[in-house]
Amino acid sequence: MKTLLPLLSLILQAFLLLALTSFFSGFYNAYTVFAGGDPKLIAGHISSAIVVLLIQIIPALIGLFINTYVLNSRLNKNINSSAIFLNISKFYAYLWILFIPLGTFLGIKQLIRLKSVSK
Repeated sequence: MKTLLPLLSLILQAFLLLALTSFFSGFYNAYTVFAGGDPKLIAGHISSAIVVLLIQIIPALIGLFINTYVLNSRLNKNINSSAIFLNISKFYAYLWILFIPLGTFLGIKQLIRLKSVSK
């Protein structure tokens, strides 16, 4: 149980990378059909990119909340998490900053939490 939660947190937060990739590919697809001049097609690509992003961000948020629980438990010495877990969590916290405005707030809070844990 002690190693399952950190691993589950990192796996769920991997959806963040998937969400960013699909979001930017959707905007790239909208850019490629821009020359065609059909505004409905462009809006369709943009809206589908946003909808897919929102669907994929839900597991990542769950992973972030599990990560918060693990870090708080680590402060109370209930869970021993490795340095690899902390480094990957820091990477994900920087990725969360890319989601403006809510993700930026969550990413900064996560970085502050990570800083207090590593002391």
